[in-house]
Amino acid sequence: MGEVERPRSLSRITVDSDAEYLDAYDHVTYSNSLELLDTIAETQITLNLFMNNKFELAEERMAELYDKSMYHSMGYTCILFIKAVMTVNKQDMEKAAEACKMSVEVIEKFRERRSIKETIFGATAKGKKMSDEELHAELCYAQMLLIRAMLTFFHDDNFASFIKGALNIRTCYQTYRYCEKLMNEPSVWVGRNKKVQEQFESGTRMGLGTFSLMLSVLPSKVLRLLEVVGFSGDKVAGMRDLQHVASMTGTLCSPLAKMVLLTWHLIASFVLGTGQPDLDVCKRIMPGLQYLWPNGAIMLFMKARLKLISGDIETAIDLFNKSIESQDVYKQFHHGCYWELLFAHSYQRRWSHAANYARLLMKESKWSRCVYTYLMCIFFAADETVDEARRNETINALAGKVDGLRLRIAGKSIPVEKYCGRKAKRFVATHSLLFAHYEFMYFWNGFDIFGKDPKMVRGVLEDMDRVWEMKKSTVDIDDYCLYYFLKGVSLRHLGLNAQAEECFRAVLERESSLKSFTYLPPNATYELAILRISQQQFIEAQTLLDKARAYKSYSLENKLHFRIHSAMGTMGCRTPMM
Repeated sequence: MGEVERPRSLSRITVDSDAEYLDAYDHVTYSNSLELLDTIAETQITLNLFMNNKFELAEERMAELYDKSMYHSMGYTCILFIKAVMTVNKQDMEKAAEACKMSVEVIEKFRERRSIKETIFGATAKGKKMSDEELHAELCYAQMLLIRAMLTFFHDDNFASFIKGALNIRTCYQTYRYCEKLMNEPSVWVGRNKKVQEQFESGTRMGLGTFSLMLSVLPSKVLRLLEVVGFSGDKVAGMRDLQHVASMTGTLCSPLAKMVLLTWHLIASFVLGTGQPDLDVCKRIMPGLQYLWPNGAIMLFMKARLKLISGDIETAIDLFNKSIESQDVYKQFHHGCYWELLFAHSYQRRWSHAANYARLLMKESKWSRCVYTYLMCIFFAADETVDEARRNETINALAGKVDGLRLRIAGKSIPVEKYCGRKAKRFVATHSLLFAHYEFMYFWNGFDIFGKDPKMVRGVLEDMDRVWEMKKSTVDIDDYCLYYFLKGVSLRHLGLNAQAEECFRAVLERESSLKSFTYLPPNATYELAILRISQQQFIEAQTLLDKARAYKSYSLENKLHFRIHSAMGTMGCRTPMM
């Protein structure tokens, strides 16, 4: 296919933008049109290029007019932001921050001039006088404020930057609310092109829906304080907005809303809750996105996550590898796959494979070498195929490095790195990493994933019992309680509730004797609550969850609080203010 001049009319028909990216694989002479719908259509084409692994072409397409068009500027900044977050490279961060600054300046030229009072109280009154560009400038401005805030958190790790980022997020949210007022005022849209309205509505609903969804995972104590200053964390409303946008075929944000929903169900629901995704929603969304991005690295990754969560681990492993093989420009996408492959192999107790992916991450990724080193250490410790003397030498060397590799973000230590550092220090003192690999899998919702397969759970339980018989005469109280805790979790997933409860009670009875693993009693209390929920004993379950929430100052405390909040939500309860 030769050099092509794309007719401007094609970009105006935004539904065709999903197909036009196929032509864009070749050398294209870009139209220099700065008309609003043309620039939105160009951004849609760029999204498809990016999601089909044409990263450099996507960046080139947005750079063409990024100093003149607000949508080109926003698209270009988003690409640089993604690159910066993946690489955690100072130069990439600075380049993204500079692009973000330029983008805000470009967008400001299109924004309507108004007072603070008008921003808060006069949105609908003046909205009908605004041009199409002024309306969309508000939407782009909100998006850029969010990116600026996130860059601030990543780039500057001091308290002042944290406050600055938080203020940007608040202004971002207020701007989305302003857009919502405009969206809901009929007089604003009289005489306007329908596509201008649809693109505006899809962007506004996606922004607010994503905000609502993410705020909904916060404990009620925090959420109620945020509601006082105008935030809303209604999960149902957030889901409704995102699903509405997903159905708005032809808009820029329709596929993005679908990706947010997939990310929520396949990733966030596990990281921030108890791992209860709506797989039916994912299965409905996936085919349309696969049609658009059949061999895209991100799409293959999402498909692999769906297979993994559904229990088809071998197919998931194959798809993660296909995602890696699909592109070689953004190697950081590989790191996400390595992380997932690490766990997929650990679920099948292929410890050497899991350790190998931890080693790859330790060598290539800058995200958390502390965690990667700890994972390599515990998986190597679990691999009994390695000569014992060599294994012990390697474990000692790795454990000694863990605590020194910890990072700080926004001036604070990262909880999971603190946990890894403490576990490594304990090993140096006691020479014990008993069941550390299963414990890490528990905290990263591994049991919720492979727990659907009784055969796999029984395999884990048999492995723990075998090792326990060899070690039980020499263990201390911490290792004793860890064994019974993990055994209880396994038994719960097998539906052996009475035996599981005995194990959790064994942990709680020894609470006062624990020296290092003080996080076990609150987690055991939480597990008892989950048992009660499965038995429909909701009053006792809520009492147990309140008790678990009352524990303070233990490793991975926030992770358990997210789980408690999620469990409360399944019963229709809110976590108390105090």
